[in-house]
Amino acid sequence: MSPKGKSVTAYLEQLVECSITGTTDDILRTCSVIASAKDALSADDFRSLRDRAPITDKVWSKLLQIGLDTRLEDLKESLPPKWSTIYLVHNLTDEELKDAMEDGAIHPQVSQGTFNRYLKEKRFQGSAEGTPRDFKSLVQVLIPDNAQEEEVDRFKSDLDKLVSVYGFKTHYEGDTSAVALRKRRSLDRSQELVGVLFKDLKTTWENAPENLKTLFSLSSLEDLVNAPMNDFTGFLNRVRKNREGFWTFHGHDYLHKVALEYLKTTSRAQRFNYKRRLKEVAETHPTLASRVSSILEEWTKY
Repeated sequence: MSPKGKSVTAYLEQLVECSITGTTDDILRTCSVIASAKDALSADDFRSLRDRAPITDKVWSKLLQIGLDTRLEDLKESLPPKWSTIYLVHNLTDEELKDAMEDGAIHPQVSQGTFNRYLKEKRFQGSAEGTPRDFKSLVQVLIPDNAQEEEVDRFKSDLDKLVSVYGFKTHYEGDTSAVALRKRRSLDRSQELVGVLFKDLKTTWENAPENLKTLFSLSSLEDLVNAPMNDFTGFLNRVRKNREGFWTFHGHDYLHKVALEYLKTTSRAQRFNYKRRLKEVAETHPTLASRVSSILEEWTKY
């Protein structure tokens, strides 16, 4: 926390140098400054800082809440560089946060819309399949044609939180389209798998030789996770020196990568091939057979 007696001007100078449109570190630093000011300044001075800061009142309030959440600093490597999505993470209970991390739902690439849908599916299982028989429509919400996607996602997030207080449900336009729902779920699930791979490959990436990263034109862990399959396996094979080491250390990563490609493709033939590949691995590597069965059940049903 900042020391008592620090002036409004001093905090304002810090905030002017901060950013909520940069990196995750930038965002958390901004939130920390606001939280520190809240602790150090009088109520009148804190209001003065808020009024003078280049941040709207609505955003200020959310940044303050993020800054007061002591859980987020330890998770910053998994958080996306979007304050609105970080705010969603802040609103999770400890149990929900633990589940979301284990599910791979929180990772640097996750969008607000994707995370919102993850939460909705977790909290309201089946609500997107149609209007439940014991519910009825209450109101129609109209939005302008030129509304920005991020603004709409933020509205949906706020609305979902509000209806949850009353035990109501939301039902969005297009939710009943089976094809659209399948595509959206596949995309969202693929983002969860990206999160799983980010978490599981982080240490391997950090310890990998720089010349190998250059050889495969990989500049980040994100590049590795999203690389073509040949580059993905080739890089990890080189890291582990041979195929045996690859399967020992990265058998599960390979299965997750196959499942990720399954979810990303729109080709029915390709999906069939990816499922066949998973079954082949179960036959050739019996120690992975149980994991293959789990992946087929958990990730390839969309």
